[in-house]
Amino acid sequence: MKLNSWKNAVMAGLAAAVLTPVSAIAETKILFNIFVPPSHFYWDVMRDWASQVHEKSEGRLSIEFTPKSVAPPPKVMDAVRKGAADAGFLANIYLGPKNPGAHVGLMPWVHQGDSEATSVALWNTYQKYFAETEKWRGVHLLGMYHFGGGALCSLTDKQIESAEDLSTRKVWSLKGNLDKALKNMGVATVTGPAVQIHEIVSRNVVEAYTGITYDSVLQFKIDSYTKSCVQFDKSMFSINFSHFINQKTWDSLSPEDQQVLTDLSGEHLARMVGTKVNEQALEGRDELAKTVTYHPPSDALVASLEENSQPIVDEWIAKVDGMGVDGQAALDFMRAEVERLSKVNAN
Repeated sequence: MKLNSWKNAVMAGLAAAVLTPVSAIAETKILFNIFVPPSHFYWDVMRDWASQVHEKSEGRLSIEFTPKSVAPPPKVMDAVRKGAADAGFLANIYLGPKNPGAHVGLMPWVHQGDSEATSVALWNTYQKYFAETEKWRGVHLLGMYHFGGGALCSLTDKQIESAEDLSTRKVWSLKGNLDKALKNMGVATVTGPAVQIHEIVSRNVVEAYTGITYDSVLQFKIDSYTKSCVQFDKSMFSINFSHFINQKTWDSLSPEDQQVLTDLSGEHLARMVGTKVNEQALEGRDELAKTVTYHPPSDALVASLEENSQPIVDEWIAKVDGMGVDGQAALDFMRAEVERLSKVNAN
């Protein structure tokens, strides 16, 4: 071999040796949609999750975030299906009728003040009873998690002591089971995403609100309008979320990278979000107590809430029974898991 040819062969070999590891680490960027403002604690959790995904995938997966939501909160899953973002999360109150399984965690009196416990219990229950039954059109489900128990607070000097107190007020509520229970009690409601509550409260459209956590009261800057809150041991309602990725994006990933996302979602992600929610809820409850009075519910108020929420439970059980799932068994399992796992009460 001539000297020049030999040198060229050596240089080509060195170039291949240098370039091969680089090309082997082809980075896949996944655009994740977040609809809450950047100051919300959820961003901290998701940045941590993204860092873990990047590290465990050895740089192959990079989770990036939309600067603002690509769709209103109820439409995020539709937007991800269409490819406006690769992944996102959705409040399960906005899930369609073909996916009622996650609503097991939306049933009354499930959340006992520990969002980590409730998040893990939701994931365990879903995997046990619904994972093989429900289909997710256009998306692949990665995880589920809960935020804290929903507060019931008065915007007037009069505390909420009874069902009659509620029936004389217009009340802001999250859409879904909570709103249905209030309507069963004859309460006039205004519904909408939590991120829009400040506008409603600040314009004096309502005299009370329910369904958001104490830290959200501070986050959405309605604490200055709030006079008192009913403090339940168990929550009438707690919002939960699904965490998902576009099906085509999922299918395009290697089995190794699919496993990375699987390992870092599910129970792992439920604990990550739930732990942070507990921290925020405890801090929020203490901070809000500086200006807002807490008081326990009357027996009559609890009895009325229980009576008017039972038809919602019955309807849900009947729906999932029709899917071939034992709804009562699923709900009993969910409540037992929450009881087993709960360690704190941030209600």
